[in-house]
Amino acid sequence: MKNKIFALALVAVAMTAVSCEEDYKLYDTNQVDAVSFNYYNSRNVADSVITYNFGYDIAEQHEIDIPVTLMGLPKSEARSIDLKVVADSTDMVEGVNYTVARAEIGANAVRDTVKIMLLRGKDEEIQTKQKQLRIEIGVNDQLRPTGFKTFTVKYSDFRITKTPGWWLQWSPLPKYSFENAQLFFKYFYELMPKANKDVYDELIKKYGDYFVNAGSTGGPFAFYDQIIINYVLIPMYNDHKDDIEWQSVPSF
Repeated sequence: MKNKIFALALVAVAMTAVSCEEDYKLYDTNQVDAVSFNYYNSRNVADSVITYNFGYDIAEQHEIDIPVTLMGLPKSEARSIDLKVVADSTDMVEGVNYTVARAEIGANAVRDTVKIMLLRGKDEEIQTKQKQLRIEIGVNDQLRPTGFKTFTVKYSDFRITKTPGWWLQWSPLPKYSFENAQLFFKYFYELMPKANKDVYDELIKKYGDYFVNAGSTGGPFAFYDQIIINYVLIPMYNDHKDDIEWQSVPSF
């Protein structure tokens, strides 16, 4: 019985060795390496669409980073990713709505990001219409597509003209307008991280970028009123007390 068990064990080891050898041979080092999009959304689910609205952002451009993953071996030099526009699914115009800022797998890397720069000031139509760009990984002599081969970027510049609920009934703020809200967030993003990084991070985590999760409640002003008054609204008032309409003078 012991001899039979020993013999069976040898057979199992031999089969495992053969299997490992066959698995090892599956990758042909002479083939062209492959690359795929590898984006996960805020719910940590694989996705092929990113949507962005400039909203209160004062920037004239915004960078979209799309993760990509290499299937193959890293190399000592960067390799270009061939990106093609899917024309029948695209109404953005290169140079007007976007530019491709970067499309490559870096030297010695197995992961990288394709960078698409969204442009704001050259197309007024995005204030009333969302536009999209659909790209597809093509084939060149360095890389070929695999896995998720296509990706869609959507963007707009919709202006928030209706007063958000979290802005209402808090008199230290100026009278609401889209431009005044932009100015408020300009000061908020420049000054709050310098004033108190922990509180800044807490605010963003709780209420989201540009307070998109604040809803109709008093939100950040119900619990963080003094620090926002001190480090955001007072400097904003001092710089703009005469050129925008204030509900009251912000003070301690």
